[in-house]
Amino acid sequence: MDGNDYKRPLSLDRLDSLVYLDAVINEVLRFTPISDGTFRTLTVDDRLPESGVQLYKGDQVYISIHNLAHDPQNWSINPEVFYPERFLEGGKPLHPYAFVPFGTGHRQCIGQDLARFEFK
Repeated sequence: MDGNDYKRPLSLDRLDSLVYLDAVINEVLRFTPISDGTFRTLTVDDRLPESGVQLYKGDQVYISIHNLAHDPQNWSINPEVFYPERFLEGGKPLHPYAFVPFGTGHRQCIGQDLARFEFK
């Protein structure tokens, strides 16, 4: 990069190379999620490990995206601090489902790529 880099047209390749911008977008989505949470229907009986509460196939379970994103057990850096650098250099949550701003699996938001493009 040189001093006149800002004068170059913004192409898709240049957008993809803005790693810090991606980190900031991810941190905004983590810190203030688009959705409070989501519901899932259990496909098997299960028991909550800490409380021992029995859950049954067909039960509706609410998953709080905000709580996952702000749980200190899921992040090596204080989750109550806005810190985009947590997503740089391969930085990921300690649990694979701690950061799911658009949901996950076959029910994840189909507009995720468009939304991320619009953020940029």
